Amino acid sequence: MPLTFPSHLAPVLALKVWRPRWFDGVALGTGAMAPDVAYLASGPSARSFADTHSWPALFWWCLPVALVYALVVRSGADSIVAHLPGDRWFGWRGHGSLGRRPDRWWITISSALVGAVSHLGWDWLTHTDEWLWMVFGVRWSSVTDIAWWTVSDLSSTVVGAVVAVMLAARVGRQGVAANEVAASHVRQPCLFWGVAATVAIAGLAVVPLLPGAAFLAVTVVRVLHVLALALLVGGLAVRFCRRRAGPLRRRHDTPTRPGSS
Repeated sequence: MPLTFPSHLAPVLALKVWRPRWFDGVALGTGAMAPDVAYLASGPSARSFADTHSWPALFWWCLPVALVYALVVRSGADSIVAHLPGDRWFGWRGHGSLGRRPDRWWITISSALVGAVSHLGWDWLTHTDEWLWMVFGVRWSSVTDIAWWTVSDLSSTVVGAVVAVMLAARVGRQGVAANEVAASHVRQPCLFWGVAATVAIAGLAVVPLLPGAAFLAVTVVRVLHVLALALLVGGLAVRFCRRRAGPLRRRHDTPTRPGSS
């Protein structure tokens, strides 16, 4: 299968660039990754509790997971993007308003489903060569002994990642151009990256000990979640310290009455 992140974001980012007002970009992204989230609970044989890559799973698994993940992304976006490097190329500031300007509910729900459909559709193209016969009249197995998924997974992962990075930069610049820039946030890079690094190191040390760690797809999804959690906790630490400092700053800045000690 193509890499969950960033490769699977390529089709949905293209939709967001094409019609930015038609889609909720956050829900598109979380929907595109939702089918693979079940790998977190994989057992020793890499099997999870159910087939989350089936079409019925769009509604009982992908949609609720995408909506919950979208909520988490929105809640932590401001603190995280303020510390990410490469703002000149990716326009991270254009993503800073994610938490304050949610789309209408039907746009969010439909975007989550579209993102999940894009994931299932892309997996189908890379897992089976039946479409090559239907479209081109050629059976891959009759041309070469190399399994189709071996070639398609690697190539689509690389191409998808490159396209996703390019489109992410364009989406960010669109956000800045549309004045969707978040208000300035207090940056505490030492605190943010210190906390994020601590969480990441601890999480990455645990990943190889989990059931199914020998399977690449399972481990990759777990590593991606550890890194995302690290950024989220780093952002929460900055936000917590900012709130703690707020009352103290206001208390020290309060003017005293003349003659008072």
